Amino acid sequence: MEKIVILHVPNTFNYGSAMMGINFIHYFSSMTDIDVEFICDASTEEDIKRMVEETLNKRVIKKLKMTELSTEGATKLQKIINLRRSILDQVNDILSLHPICVIVLGGDDLSEYYMGRYIVIELYKLYKLSKKTTVFLVGQSIGPFYSWREKIARFCLKNCQIYSRDPISTKYLRESLKFKKVFESSDLAFLDLPKQNDIKSTDLLDKYDINREEYISIVPSGSVKLYTIDHTSYVKSWIDIVKFLAESPDFRDKKIVLLPHVLAPPPVDDRNIIEEIENRLSDKYNNIIYIKDDLFPSGARTILANGIFTITGRMHAAISTFQMLKPAISLSYGIKYMGVIGGRLGMSDLIIKADNSSLWNTGKIVELVKNKVEYVIQSYDSLNERIALALEENKRLAIAQIEDIAEKIRRVENEAFNRYHQK
Repeated sequence: MEKIVILHVPNTFNYGSAMMGINFIHYFSSMTDIDVEFICDASTEEDIKRMVEETLNKRVIKKLKMTELSTEGATKLQKIINLRRSILDQVNDILSLHPICVIVLGGDDLSEYYMGRYIVIELYKLYKLSKKTTVFLVGQSIGPFYSWREKIARFCLKNCQIYSRDPISTKYLRESLKFKKVFESSDLAFLDLPKQNDIKSTDLLDKYDINREEYISIVPSGSVKLYTIDHTSYVKSWIDIVKFLAESPDFRDKKIVLLPHVLAPPPVDDRNIIEEIENRLSDKYNNIIYIKDDLFPSGARTILANGIFTITGRMHAAISTFQMLKPAISLSYGIKYMGVIGGRLGMSDLIIKADNSSLWNTGKIVELVKNKVEYVIQSYDSLNERIALALEENKRLAIAQIEDIAEKIRRVENEAFNRYHQK
């Protein structure tokens, strides 16, 4: 049995990250008769079990055993030496499996939004891997990189095969990093999840006492620092948004559903914000539903699919809403929103650039959301028509990158087979 290593899918409680891994495994498996087991860098065995269940229990998925990065040492030099040694150990852990390829899933892990200058650690690892095996960077928004990190990115990624998920990233890769071969594609989460059409939506909706087309979904991001340094004003603004919807005459007979889309790690768990909102509002309104259970990605998509529209601080909650042909208002913090939702999906009119502390400190963000809600109400039918047209193109592009990877792997396998029989 051949092995494919999949990186950047450690956490199935980040529903967006999990969706990309689930869909790659599911659709790749349907395109090839190669007997493959997938080795994922999942954090726990529970994450593996969830992946197996979401791929309909038809795939062999195992946990990658990999050395932890270490920066222990008495001096700064010793820490650097230990870090380099542990990176090389991780590379050897992967190569020792003799995988036919390494898949590095998007979306924006290869940028400085989350890791800052520490992104060079990941770049160096990819460089070492790509010297020994084929590395596919799949569904990626790569960069931007700044200062000396741009030169490092250009060098470290030169041997990787890159599949961009949006036109802004494609332009950056071609013009700034000077990569000539970039396969422009789309986010893997635009594809149907294997289980999304099998779920009995009424059972899930009944569990939370909500009815189809009779609620609005809100996903307040737990990654507060990506928006503002003022936690208090951040929570207050979300409370004001919820109150506006709960009291609006347009939604008098509707419910407001607060849904987390990232449940781990604990510091950025969306439920942290939902609980703060609930503590302030639980006695004042009876039309607010607070969902804090662990769901599968397909379950979260089902809830988003059956609402009227979504307001979200998590981009993949927006993608799931669009994927089910409903509008989503995104509170964005990075260029990926304009690339994926604006450029690729053509829905830039539903994005609010929200990574500015003054918007939250002054409460202006609430007014911006109110204006977008009014726009969605007035343009609902035309928005849904635009979404339907754009979604088909995004599905086509998303599946094309998997087809391309499958074809390249088939070609390598055939060449190896022919070489063996010519001996």
